[in-house]
Amino acid sequence: MNSSNSPSITSWSDYKIDPRYFLLAFLASFFIAGQVYLGFFQTWDALILSVSTTVITELILVRIIYKKWQFPLSALITGTGISLLLSSHVLWPYVLASFLAIFLKFTVRFKGGHVFNPNNLALVILLFFLPQYAVSTPKQWSNGFGIMLLILLLGLIVAYSANRLDTVVAFLVGFFVFSLVRHYFFGEPLLGAMGPLWGASLQLFTFYMITDPKTTPGSRKARIIFAIMVALVDSILRTLSITNSQFYASFLISLLFTMPYRAYSKKLK
Repeated sequence: MNSSNSPSITSWSDYKIDPRYFLLAFLASFFIAGQVYLGFFQTWDALILSVSTTVITELILVRIIYKKWQFPLSALITGTGISLLLSSHVLWPYVLASFLAIFLKFTVRFKGGHVFNPNNLALVILLFFLPQYAVSTPKQWSNGFGIMLLILLLGLIVAYSANRLDTVVAFLVGFFVFSLVRHYFFGEPLLGAMGPLWGASLQLFTFYMITDPKTTPGSRKARIIFAIMVALVDSILRTLSITNSQFYASFLISLLFTMPYRAYSKKLK
């Protein structure tokens, strides 16, 4: 992993092995296991529509902006993530979320890069403005030992390959500590406070969303602060009984911490 004094990862080409391939395998295994073993609500048409929308949108935008054709690996990952994290009784929200994720990645930018994880930003928009059509999927995920072990192992590989294992550890430790605070000081049942740690939904958020090298700080110290702040805001929102708290927490901290950090870091350079 990068030390706090090592050069920041600013491009996928900075990696010896592109960690996005591990991430795509991680998400694909989720979807296949969900369809074959766990009875996920999402169906293959949701995956096909989500991935098709992200791929087509990215191909067109890259061609328009950069005047070239480029293999849409990031779009494949984004579309698969949307199909896993979103649930709807109709199909068009998958298309809308997938389009927004890619479109906003190219348009909502600050100091040379996009600010928000594309999936997270799209989900926040749909969950906040269209709750009657879109919900997140925490209750459908299995908490069985086998699937959780698989999630943990694959997630650790993804986080390590992306040099973001420090972010994962900081968030999980922060979530654990703040869960204890909610239990002892706010009367939340211990199992209820700790329960999300054993759920695949939070694990997917932990290993997939907040480890995005393009939207997390470059230094280790800043990444740890970022992760703990996400855990803190998530815990506050849970105390206020606000659903989808982890997505809102990531959005708020990206806005209030990542953008100032990026501006300050650019000034130092």
